[in-house]
Amino acid sequence: MANLTPTQVDALLDKLSSDDTFRNLLLSDPASALKQIGAPVELADCFGQCKQLADPQTLKASRAAFQQQLGSKLDAHIHDLRVR
Repeated sequence: MANLTPTQVDALLDKLSSDDTFRNLLLSDPASALKQIGAPVELADCFGQCKQLADPQTLKASRAAFQQQLGSKLDAHIHDLRVR
């Protein structure tokens, strides 16, 4: 399974914490959103399981934790982007 590089993780978190258009695209068309940041489109199925994202402030405040999780195997951790 493909994983995100540290650069792609940073790009994803930057977009998720500042770009509402990208946030909506990730929820509606994960493959297109991943292409935008140069990430493997094979991960679209993992992101497609997310139906709601944490708010930008939460993502900013928890950036280090998200970087660690997204840098590991996505199939086990992608659910952590959801609102709890």
